[in-house]
Amino acid sequence: MSRRYLVPLDGSELAEHALPWASLLARKFGARIELLRCFEPMATVYMMPEFAATAPVYFDQTAMFDQIDGYLNTVADRLPPDLVEKTRCEGDPGTVILDRAESEGVDAIVLASHGRGGIGRWLLGSVTTKVVRGGRIPVLVISSHTEVTEEPAIQRILVPVDGSSTSEAAIPRAVELARAFDAEILFYRGIAHSPLSDPATDPAVKLETAQATEYLQKLGEDQSGVKFQVKVDVAAPAKGILGHADECDLIVMGSHGRSGVQRWLLGSVAEKVIQSASKPVMIVYDRQK
Repeated sequence: MSRRYLVPLDGSELAEHALPWASLLARKFGARIELLRCFEPMATVYMMPEFAATAPVYFDQTAMFDQIDGYLNTVADRLPPDLVEKTRCEGDPGTVILDRAESEGVDAIVLASHGRGGIGRWLLGSVTTKVVRGGRIPVLVISSHTEVTEEPAIQRILVPVDGSSTSEAAIPRAVELARAFDAEILFYRGIAHSPLSDPATDPAVKLETAQATEYLQKLGEDQSGVKFQVKVDVAAPAKGILGHADECDLIVMGSHGRSGVQRWLLGSVAEKVIQSASKPVMIVYDRQK
């Protein structure tokens, strides 16, 4: 089966910000785009479900199906016809997206987010968080902070690494993208320091900076044929990453994760970057069983 990029839509203009990036990747890698529109069963929207359960109720959802199909057709008409698949699914949106992403051939989820929690359309907050925390395949998030054009470009990719296998899980995907788009990779590492010391004169910070620079240089040299630069800052991880985001077109970073109930904690580095970055962020997982 050919590779596909899964693009969840909720009918909003913001959700459609994912389309140019999905199209860019699909054209480059000879993949298809699956447009996914979820709807929740009518029974789940009862204000008083205890009364709804007393007798079977039939809901004629034909009009809603026609509306969803019409919307998907309208969106699909804006994309090359040979790239597009359309799917209408019933169920909790976050669960449906994650289940659909497990199907054969889905290479990545590409979705939009407003970059913060709170009240809003399902795709613009809680669902994005659920997908990012529960994903196993890469998730590319385009937030409302990102200026989206019809023809996005990838010329420079920011790859934050800290020496862990979790952060390094992002490297193969970043290298694949760099080779496909003839892009440069900026390998980045932030060095934490005590607020009681001056990082410019602290010998421990100087040593760690030198070691980190050597580590990043070796990472770059190991990626045959890929243009790269390295950068080491004395900065908190998320702050440092965000500080260099505007220099790049895409951030590709690794995240660990746990099966079952142990997910990322809200406020982790990756989630802070997703919430605030002005550029798309691709999360690549190093799941621990």
